[in-house]
Parts: sequence; C-alpha cells; structure tokens
Amino acid sequence: MAKTKKAKTPPLMSSAGIMRYFEEEKTQIKISPKSVFAFGIVIGAIIFILNIYYGL
Repeated sequence: MAKTKKAKTPPLMSSAGIMRYFEEEKTQIKISPKSVFAFGIVIGAIIFILNIYYGL
C-alpha cells in the first residue's frame, strides 16, 4: 500500500468561532487573586474611613 498524505485540518471551532482559552491567554494581564482581594479590602477601608470622617 502506498502512503497517503493526510492534510492537517484545523480543529473544530465551537461556540460560533470563539477563541480557545489558551489562544487568548497570551494577551491578557495576569493579576493574582490575592492582589484583587487585597485591593478590594484597601478600597473598602478607604471608603469606610471617608464615611466616618465626612459622615456621608
């Protein structure tokens, strides 16, 4: 039997052409969950202090 060349076909795209996660990951900024949590606590504390100080 002769060897036949198989054409490489791209993988099926699901969800109407939405990019797969690993393709999109390269362009995003990475922020750790701990940083987001700490930032939320700091912002909450600032709002709490301003609320006490100005009495809004």
